[in-house]
Amino acid sequence: CEALVIHFLHSYANPGHELRAGEIAAEMWPNENITLGHALLSESREFERGVTAAINASVQPLLRRYVERLADQLAGEGYRHDVLVMNGNGGMVSARRVAIEAAKTVMSGPASGVMAAAYTGRRAGIPNLLTYDMGGTSTDVALIRDAEPAVSNEIEIEYAMPIHVPMVDVRTVGAGGGSIARVTDAGLLQVGPESAGSSPGPICYGRGGTQPTISDANLLLGRMNPDKLNSVANKISLKDIEVIFAETLGQPLKVSAIEAASAVLRIANARMADAVRMVSVSLGEDPRDFALFAFGGAGPLHATAIARELGVPRVLVPSRPGITNALGCVVADLRHDFVNTVNRPLDHVDIEAVHSLFDQQSLDGTTLIEKEAVPIEEVKEIRSVDMQFIGQTHLLRVPLEHPRPTREELQRLFEEAYFNRFHVELPEIKASLVNVNTSVIGRRQEIDLSMLIDPEGRKASVEEAVTGHRQVWFDGWSETPIYWRDHLPLDAVLQGPAIIEQMDTTVVIEPGDTASQDQDGNIIITLGRTSQGAGA
Repeated sequence: CEALVIHFLHSYANPGHELRAGEIAAEMWPNENITLGHALLSESREFERGVTAAINASVQPLLRRYVERLADQLAGEGYRHDVLVMNGNGGMVSARRVAIEAAKTVMSGPASGVMAAAYTGRRAGIPNLLTYDMGGTSTDVALIRDAEPAVSNEIEIEYAMPIHVPMVDVRTVGAGGGSIARVTDAGLLQVGPESAGSSPGPICYGRGGTQPTISDANLLLGRMNPDKLNSVANKISLKDIEVIFAETLGQPLKVSAIEAASAVLRIANARMADAVRMVSVSLGEDPRDFALFAFGGAGPLHATAIARELGVPRVLVPSRPGITNALGCVVADLRHDFVNTVNRPLDHVDIEAVHSLFDQQSLDGTTLIEKEAVPIEEVKEIRSVDMQFIGQTHLLRVPLEHPRPTREELQRLFEEAYFNRFHVELPEIKASLVNVNTSVIGRRQEIDLSMLIDPEGRKASVEEAVTGHRQVWFDGWSETPIYWRDHLPLDAVLQGPAIIEQMDTTVVIEPGDTASQDQDGNIIITLGRTSQGAGA
């Protein structure tokens, strides 16, 4: 046994007994892996608090060993600075304390990509984004409004386990480049969630894969260059891939191999568009008010089709889509989140006590940031409350502009937030104040993303960036110019159809769409047409 959890029923309200139990345990427990439930999550719901504490304890020994080993190796190589680790809330925290609250690192990988998207969008003047990160096995999507990602305290992971710590609200679907396409016993074409993985992988990897995947469909339709695939063991001809599509998909569906590949992409795009709806329409947001931020190795291949399905007018592809998640760790700020439970009808809330909670959360967060050995430009605080109508189960996050709200102000703001989300007014039902929240953010120095651009490789004209032409399927074959992205002039404007290739991804620009670049090398694609009523 490596870790210990101490979890008392009402420690959120009075942690005295839990603290004393922790002191006793520390006298006899052989390591630092002791989790006190209230210290991690001061929330009334004991099941969610207990599950969060248990997950923290299960991750803690592994994470502690990893970051200590990493820090020691870096120090041995001469690195003399602090090591920062990404948390699931999209903020960085020192490696010295990350293992104490190990559960907060859950979903930190996808969160990092979302933070990079928010940063990139703000610099590009496009603060409202729907992020779309497609890799080999899955697709992650999230919503960003005013350059701030949506953060939730009620995320569930596998087996419906609730982790009630603040995390960037990222939704995942089983659709990636390796997702397998098959015809079901009912005669329907299904794509995913099963994946070919990296071994054997898609057919085009040449590692023994025999089942058609999304990557194979893109290759068969001319959207990917068969001569520039990475990690290919043995080259497989397009003819061999076409034969497999014809036998496994085309014959049962009574269509050609090319039509089957096109259908695979349409179904995959529809599934991924549904995932985007989960973080937009289901939250009362209209996708047409946002741009689609496409990254990951496969995201830019499908982005314009998904945007068209949703009625999204623009697509933003960052300069280095394949390393966007890593970039998030470079641009993200320090962040500490605090939650305290009140759980009383608003009419019976001690409003002065609420103000005191905000003050204490602010003090605790500022103190933690001051201890970090990282230069900070400024400290910013984001405050909110979680509220519900009395008798309801689910909470609604209500943003606050200052730490001294009155009861009347809380009631008004909650009713506005409820109406904006559900378009329903319930003036006869009283509200309840459940949680008080503060996020203390230490702003790090700005990073100039134009550093990612190689100015030496740029050509003088768009024509000089053309590497060739090939037939690409867009509801029919079309002779399409192929561009190498690092050769495009920054003021280049491309009319679709076009394919832009680079080391870490391929960008598809469909007929009728227009692509241009900004000062950071982002490609901004304006759709020439969108689906009718797609945003409804």
